[in-house]
Amino acid sequence: MQVKKFEARTMKEALEMVKKHLGPEAIILGARDNRKSFGLVGEGSVEITAAISEEVLQKKRYTESKMRPQDRERFQASPARVQKQVMENFVNKYMEDNKPKSPVTRTRYIDIDDQQEEIGQADSAAQTRIKSAAQRAWNAMHAHGDSPAAAFFEADGGGGGQRAPQASAPAPNSLKARIEAFQSRGAAPAAAVKTAAMPSQDQSELTALRSELAGLKHALAQFQKVPQTVVGAHPGSDYGLSYEFSPTFEKLTAAGLLPEIAAEILNVAQSQMPPVRFKNKALVDAWTARYLLDSTQIVGDRAPAKVQIFVGPSGSGKTSAMVKLAAHAAVKDQKKVVLLTTDTYKVGAADQMRIYAQILNVPFAVVRKQSDWTYLMNQLAGYDLILCDFPGMSLKSVEEISLLRGLLPPDSIQSDIHLVLPTTAKNEDLYEAGRRFKVTHFKDVIFTGLDQSTQHGNIYNFMKHFGVPLHSFGIGTRVPEDIEMATRERVLDLIFKLSKMKKAEDEA
Repeated sequence: MQVKKFEARTMKEALEMVKKHLGPEAIILGARDNRKSFGLVGEGSVEITAAISEEVLQKKRYTESKMRPQDRERFQASPARVQKQVMENFVNKYMEDNKPKSPVTRTRYIDIDDQQEEIGQADSAAQTRIKSAAQRAWNAMHAHGDSPAAAFFEADGGGGGQRAPQASAPAPNSLKARIEAFQSRGAAPAAAVKTAAMPSQDQSELTALRSELAGLKHALAQFQKVPQTVVGAHPGSDYGLSYEFSPTFEKLTAAGLLPEIAAEILNVAQSQMPPVRFKNKALVDAWTARYLLDSTQIVGDRAPAKVQIFVGPSGSGKTSAMVKLAAHAAVKDQKKVVLLTTDTYKVGAADQMRIYAQILNVPFAVVRKQSDWTYLMNQLAGYDLILCDFPGMSLKSVEEISLLRGLLPPDSIQSDIHLVLPTTAKNEDLYEAGRRFKVTHFKDVIFTGLDQSTQHGNIYNFMKHFGVPLHSFGIGTRVPEDIEMATRERVLDLIFKLSKMKKAEDEA
């Protein structure tokens, strides 16, 4: 017998959880509403206590184990009546397939009917003898006041255990002789005679019944000792989160944070917050927001190196990000800027960068090999900032990795390498790009296309996974307006969508 508690927001959801985990034959032991809340935004829940026998639960598990995943989902979503019928069909088929075969005997076919008739007579005589002996024992107990056992033996022929003289019996192997001997003996050997005459099939059934009875007795004895565990079916329960943290867990994962990262944050909250505040959703969100602010890494006021390198996969927005930052440095900060490119493989890439340099009225040059850097650094010694665009590469082959390393500045030239990635990419793709571009020893990451994505949790995922700070964000296609330096507040805004909520409130 298993007893479990199920907690959900509504009664319907709780009953669905009972049917899914315990099956259609579960017994509802109790239900209550948890209406107690703290603050103005506290939420209630419904708690159901249900029980199911081990036998029925094993039938359900066996049925689901024999189904394909799609069939299992349909089975769990079907009504209780349909589930019960399906379970019975599976169990009946299993019993039919594993039914023991009838034993082969040496009894001749012509003797079967007579033998069964004689066995039936022996059973009937044994039952009559046992009833008679039991009645004599009961009468003797009341007459003498002794124990039932002593009265039984006294009533059955005296305390000496004497028996009536037996007549000469036929051959011992004859069934008729055994029955006559049974009738001439006392009540004490009756059970042994009946056991000897009982067929092997009845013996196996009796053994099975005794085993089942012992199991039921054990289940009843252990019923009060069964721990009442809460089934973790709410969001985040697989990571050890309590029900009160489910709304925040769903909010973080909906924003794009990986479930394991969201659970890691909320597990810290669960261990540090007072339990009395768990019910207050606003307090949980506030604690989570503070954690995100404290754990987000940004470049901040770090002094940039003179040489800025932009690397990343093809189509990640390297060129646009570099030109926007160059325009900010040249126009807003009034710095002397130089634009370089190593992309001589893409048609028109060098010409496009030359046009950008002309628009910004800054020098431009092409780097074709690593030795060009020494010459250019001598020629550009009087400039404040040198920005270099690299070709988009997947780095899936050794040749591409060797080519990229051959274009990077030598170690003697101090440089900052920025990895540029699109926000619209999946977490797996971002992680793979970060792993491949680790050969460049990039110092930070630039995310582009924030305006094209609805989930920005992958920014925090990447930052936490690789332990590198965030440099800046590309937020549109306009040059140079649509770029901004990364801040902790901006990351929090992207995850909790605070700006969209404020805009919706203003419009309302």
